[in-house]
Amino acid sequence: MIHATCHTADNVRCIEFDATPWFSEADAPSIIDLAERGWTSKAIAESLEHRRGYEGLHDLVDYAAKRLQSESLEDPTWETFECVVDGPEAVAWLRQNRPNVVARIPSGGHH
Repeated sequence: MIHATCHTADNVRCIEFDATPWFSEADAPSIIDLAERGWTSKAIAESLEHRRGYEGLHDLVDYAAKRLQSESLEDPTWETFECVVDGPEAVAWLRQNRPNVVARIPSGGHH
């Protein structure tokens, strides 16, 4: 399992979830991009939130969109929520399941 944590900008909502399905389906460039961003990406939450078993994640994304969107309209770079993946777990999973992707991550996923 690859643990990921998602929290809203106001820290009212926080949830931990399994990001493995995203890693199973994401293309290599997306995973490499994620690694280069320090394993932080809203895209993971956005792609998993509509799945069964991810209702809590959907609630968080929904809350962020409804409650915090007005502030992000004033500042488009302002993130309404953040999603962070456990980098070492992700690298370990990729080594076992998608070694060709790990090979392309700069410095093997370590900063």
